[in-house]
Amino acid sequence: MNFIFTEEQMQFKDAIKSFLIDECSPKSIREGWDTKKSFNPDRWKGLFELGVLNSNLPEDKGGLGMDQVTLALMVEEMGYAGLPEPVAEQTFLVNDLISLLPKDIGKAIEETYDAGAKYISLAHPLAPNPLFIADSAGLILFDDSQCKFIAKEDLNFEIIASNDPSREIYKINSTNNVISSAENFEELNSAVSARGALMTAALLIGLAQKMIDLSSAYVLDRTQFGKPIGSFQAVKHMLADVAVKIEFAKPAVYRAAYSLSENNPKSALHCAHAKLMCAQAAELACKNSIQAHGAMGYTWEMDLHIYMRKAWSMMACWGNEDRQQDIIFKTLSSTSEELGVLYTF
Repeated sequence: MNFIFTEEQMQFKDAIKSFLIDECSPKSIREGWDTKKSFNPDRWKGLFELGVLNSNLPEDKGGLGMDQVTLALMVEEMGYAGLPEPVAEQTFLVNDLISLLPKDIGKAIEETYDAGAKYISLAHPLAPNPLFIADSAGLILFDDSQCKFIAKEDLNFEIIASNDPSREIYKINSTNNVISSAENFEELNSAVSARGALMTAALLIGLAQKMIDLSSAYVLDRTQFGKPIGSFQAVKHMLADVAVKIEFAKPAVYRAAYSLSENNPKSALHCAHAKLMCAQAAELACKNSIQAHGAMGYTWEMDLHIYMRKAWSMMACWGNEDRQQDIIFKTLSSTSEELGVLYTF
């Protein structure tokens, strides 16, 4: 079996990487923090013109019908750049849900969505605080039994404190004129939960890679006893441990993405596995990167803290480590199939 990414998949990955290098630098992220306006409308417009925002919409809805593997590759680059705009954890989820949403809700969204040009936020019990409501056209809201859509003008909301200034999170106080439905809820809820875990996993692996790259550059530049500290064996091992975690987590992301694209009945298991692996890789990257920097990494002058803040904020989104382990355990313990690398993972 050929596991190599296609030329088209790599072109999309390279295109978003090139765009983010120019448009989402640490300087631009800091400017968003200073102005308390991390959602950049110009950057959002650029992403739309590049074809990113509607890339996984069905072709008959104005999109490209992109598969989950290509999405995962692009989302990795978004994580690596620390992109503030919630393309992966909000927009890509909405795009994937379009075909599953109850008719009334789907129609209301399409009337305001403009094929992905406008931003619609999403809240779920596993990610209860919607992002950038003030910049949205509306909110898709999940509770324990229903899916709802509320236009922005019918929302009463307030911003709440976040560890990551790039993630404006909100609390919904009250709503009016709600369109709600319990139709197809189990399938819809399962679909958004799995995709939320996968998108968060891909973002976390990109963030982990960014942190290890920043740390590798720092330890080659910082000297002690007349030598770069990166030449010391203890420092090498510390960063190598992170690199190993990342390399083991990446295949879990790609397998989960392929599993979703192929409607594999074990896709929820695969997405849980990916999120667990990536969260662990990101957590170790935070710990070892700040140690490699000698605690300098958390100061304003260093770029590292930009990515650590985002990683810390996202680790529990769409299910913390306990939840993912619970999904994995319950799935494996309820099957009569043989377990092991040849069958399960």
